[in-house]
Amino acid sequence: MIAFEKTIKHLLTLLTFPELGISIQESDTEIQVTLTLSPEDSGVMIGFHGEKIDALQLLLSLMYNHGQTDFKPVRLDINGYRARRAEGLNELADKAASQALESGREIILPPLSPSERRLVHVHLSTRQDVATYSEGEGRNRRLIIRPQKTQSSE
Repeated sequence: MIAFEKTIKHLLTLLTFPELGISIQESDTEIQVTLTLSPEDSGVMIGFHGEKIDALQLLLSLMYNHGQTDFKPVRLDINGYRARRAEGLNELADKAASQALESGREIILPPLSPSERRLVHVHLSTRQDVATYSEGEGRNRRLIIRPQKTQSSE
């Protein structure tokens, strides 16, 4: 694990990001890498809607698993971005679910990454009053929240 940490530090140096803090925790199922950077640097590393953090996470996962027989995904977080994003997505999902119920119509969410769509699906899966599904392909794939039809007791 020390070699992987050195590799990450070297990569950040090459990317001209002065690494301020790094934490690596290994479980049976994944490697959690947490970086603590200045707010300016973290914004650049996270990118628009997390595109850069996702790309860096993929790169770290490929680097860690190179030559391994069992693949273990690397989960990257920078300055708590993943938790804040999940909280924001849950709020968005709840608001859209309320709008769908009030209007009786489907609500189409803005573009989300596959992992973000999954978070919304899982978050709303416990609710009986709304249903979720995804439609479209690639970057045009959208998550849709619709009110569930209730059975009338007539």
